[in-house]
Amino acid sequence: MLGTRGYMALGVVAAAAVVALVPTPAAWVEQLYSRQLYLVAQRIVTSASSLVGFSLLDPLVVLGIGGLGWWWWRALRHPTEGRRVRAVGRMMLNTAAVAALLYLAFVVAWGLNYRREPLTAKLDYEPDRISSTALAEFTVESVGHVNTLYAAADRGAWPAFDDLPRRFAPAFVEVQRRLGATRTAIVGRPKTTLLSAYFRRAGIDGMMNPFSLEVLVNHTVLPYERPFLVAHEWAHLAGYANEAEASFVGFLVCLAGDAQSRYSAWLFLVPQLVRHLPDDERADAYAALDDGPRRHLREIAARLSRAVPLVRRNASRVYDRFLRANRVDDGIASYGLVVDLVLGTDGTSVWRGLMSRDGMIGRAVGE
Repeated sequence: MLGTRGYMALGVVAAAAVVALVPTPAAWVEQLYSRQLYLVAQRIVTSASSLVGFSLLDPLVVLGIGGLGWWWWRALRHPTEGRRVRAVGRMMLNTAAVAALLYLAFVVAWGLNYRREPLTAKLDYEPDRISSTALAEFTVESVGHVNTLYAAADRGAWPAFDDLPRRFAPAFVEVQRRLGATRTAIVGRPKTTLLSAYFRRAGIDGMMNPFSLEVLVNHTVLPYERPFLVAHEWAHLAGYANEAEASFVGFLVCLAGDAQSRYSAWLFLVPQLVRHLPDDERADAYAALDDGPRRHLREIAARLSRAVPLVRRNASRVYDRFLRANRVDDGIASYGLVVDLVLGTDGTSVWRGLMSRDGMIGRAVGE
């Protein structure tokens, strides 16, 4: 017999399965959750979590792992041999119920954003604009922007993580409004974490804690990577769960900032574009880079090469499954789809003269 607690545990697991599998109308999620309820909660939760200088995820992870181990040890230390199998079965059900509760909390706190309407529905986006010719032309222009911005961007000290909220919060709000938001998310304080050692080995640059809505960063990320990395994670804070959409929004946030943030955005985008080119055109694109940007890309590659291949593969595999479980059909490949958003959105194939804040964002969203 399961008993009352056993049936309650089964009920929680069943509820999580229903939430995971039952279709949710994207329009409802968009209008009621992503644009309203979530953003109200985000401003409260992120404001609170930003008051704390350390990652709130760190004690949760430590207490969670320690507590789970202690719970199992306490449940299995006394049963006789005949009852041990039942005790293990009961603990497996209880552990599944805890995991189900965490999943339900994740969906309520942030995860429902995976089910909102795609960003392409809010932009003047046409897949027909994506072509090999458009890619080649835009790559040439992107390389030109990186070369042009390098001198101004590298002249002064690069901002520390703690400087970024003050410098780029207005750009973050403006981009959200340009994308149609009436309520806007607020920036979160970038924090280092005890997980940094894992981040380095897995090749992870940062993440957004979906429970306390805080931004966690890999402190080994290079200075000129910081603006785009944080802008990408802020886009997640704004409810853009899809990785390509978060990269696109982060790209726009950086373009609405100063020379250093714009340089960081283009430096991110150039490799994303070049990887889709034929080999000969790829070589030409890299050859067209000036010494400064080329050195920065080599330093980024060297940093990423220090990841442990086994750890990185396993981290990618786990995250791919996580994304697919949350209805992102492309899984981890969705990161690279930012190129489709850039090329397919009206005006983004011709960025000349758009380095002013209003002009850049206005043209980017097809105004």
